Amino acid sequence: MESSTEQPEPLGTLIEILEDAEYKVEQPLPGVLRVQGRFSNTERIALQAAADAGDQPVAIWAISHHDDWTLAAWDRPELVTITQRGPAPQRWRHRQLPPQLQPNAPTFLEGAASRFDIVTRPKHRPTDAARAVLESFGITEPAPPGWEPPVVEAPPVVESTVPVDTKPTRSPSGRTRTPKEPKAPAKPEPVVAVCPTCFMALPATGVCDNCG
Repeated sequence: MESSTEQPEPLGTLIEILEDAEYKVEQPLPGVLRVQGRFSNTERIALQAAADAGDQPVAIWAISHHDDWTLAAWDRPELVTITQRGPAPQRWRHRQLPPQLQPNAPTFLEGAASRFDIVTRPKHRPTDAARAVLESFGITEPAPPGWEPPVVEAPPVVESTVPVDTKPTRSPSGRTRTPKEPKAPAKPEPVVAVCPTCFMALPATGVCDNCG
């Protein structure tokens, strides 16, 4: 009589490690884990989980309680990470690791650049090679299933007026100062007509008394 033994889950040990850390773990696709918990550095969680898988190919979505996320796809030597923080653009990074390095190397956990990075211009943009790594896990879009980008609302416009102080002011001596009324405009001086010949003032008749 033949006996059959149940094959262990390839990522069973990794799932136990994550659940022991009190993270919620789901497996939406074979070799793909979705990890949620109260953490802020999603890239660090995803890279550490990839390292805990050893050389087992794995893709991990790490989603924080702020709804930020990182997807780390690890299939030695290929390591692809995509990070989304709030409404900022996605940050792609593709590395090719030598045999002695793991995804949780300090340089990678700190988010720093390394000589193992495949540099793109502009920086941190997706490449066909990086997308091919995701597709090997059955992932066509880097965002976690069901995730929606946050809606950024413009701040409301608040109109405010500066109150006008109508109270009389007091001088240092304690006397109340009342606002001075504006002075009336000065009356223009009358224009006196003069004779164009002798330059004497003309009478009201307009005829010069000297010149006629």
